[in-house]
Amino acid sequence: MALPDSSLYLACKSLVDALNEGVQANTHDIKIYTGAPADIASKTDEIRLNLFFYRFEPSGFQAGAHPNEPWHIRMFVLVTCMTALADDQGAEDLRLLGLVMSYFNENRIMPLVTIGSETLRLQVVFVPASDEQINQIWSTQGDTIYRPSVIYEVSLAPVMPSTLRGEPPRVGFTGLETRSDMRRRFDPFNPVTGSFRPLPVDSHEVNSANPAWTPVICWVDEDTCSSAFSIDVDVVDPADVSPRLWVAGLVGASVSLEWHIWQDDVWSEVDGGNLVISSSAIEPDSIPVGLPTVDLPALTTLGQVRWQLLLYATRSYQAYTGGPSITLRSNPLLISLYRGTTE
Repeated sequence: MALPDSSLYLACKSLVDALNEGVQANTHDIKIYTGAPADIASKTDEIRLNLFFYRFEPSGFQAGAHPNEPWHIRMFVLVTCMTALADDQGAEDLRLLGLVMSYFNENRIMPLVTIGSETLRLQVVFVPASDEQINQIWSTQGDTIYRPSVIYEVSLAPVMPSTLRGEPPRVGFTGLETRSDMRRRFDPFNPVTGSFRPLPVDSHEVNSANPAWTPVICWVDEDTCSSAFSIDVDVVDPADVSPRLWVAGLVGASVSLEWHIWQDDVWSEVDGGNLVISSSAIEPDSIPVGLPTVDLPALTTLGQVRWQLLLYATRSYQAYTGGPSITLRSNPLLISLYRGTTE
C-alpha cells in the first residue's frame, strides 16, 4: 500500500516537475530521480538526472509558530548528472549539467504550486560547495564514483500539519476605555463607556512612474474616508450593502478586486471583478464624485454570529521580459459583520 502524499513530498515533486519541463526531459530522453546517487548508479543505459534532498533546516522566520500552523523550511538538494555509458560520457555529463544550471539561473522563482491550503512559489538559490562538503556527501554513497554535481537551496517549503489551527479574525478598530477598578482590567471592552476608531486614512499619492506601483484604496461614506466599518446583520442585510470604493494608482489602468472572507475560523478568497482607476492619489479632503460601489460577496449567515471581509486591489507586474508575474496588493480594507442580538 502506497503512502499518502505529504507536503514535503509535494514540494520536492513540484521542483522535479518544473525541472522536467525546463530541460525538456521527455524530448531528450532524460530520466529524473529523487533519491541517493548510489541508488541509480547502476542504470548505465539511461541519461539520469538525480535530485538528492539531503538536508532540511528551519526557515529562521517562525521561532514561535503554533504546532498546528504550516511550518516553513529550507531544503538543500544535490543535483547529479549521470549520462549513459559511452566514450564521451564526461562531455555528456557537462552538457546535462549546463542545462540544469542554465534553467535554475533563468528561473530562480519556480511556478506557482498549491500544497494543502498554501499557494506559493519556491525559490532556488545556487550554493557553492567546498571540496570538503562534496567529499562529505559523496562519502555516504559507498563505492559510487563522483559525478558532476551542484547544490541548490530550495525555500521555503511548507510542512503542513494534519489539523490546521483555526485562523483568527483581523483587528479593524482600536479602542480606549478608562476604569477605576484594577480588578476589572481584563473585562471585555465596552463600546458604550469606551471610544474606538478604525485606522485613519491619510493623503497618499501613488508614484505611477515606478513600474512596480501599488494601488491604494479606502472606503468612502458620504464625506468620510475609512479603512474599516462594521455591520449588524440583524439590522442590515449584507446583500443590501454596496459601499463606495476609492482606488488610486495609474489613471486608466485596471485592477482586480480580491475578497478574503473569514467564517468558521477559516479565511477563503473570492474574486471581486475588475475596476478602472480614475485617481492618482487619495485626498480625504477632496473626495471625487461618481466613485464606484462594490457588492459584498455572498456569506453563509445560517448558524453564524460573526464574519469578516478583507478587500484588496491587485495588479500583475513583470519585472523583466520572460520573468515571473508578481501580484502587487494594495492596503487591505476591512468589514466586520456581527449579530447584535448575541452581543
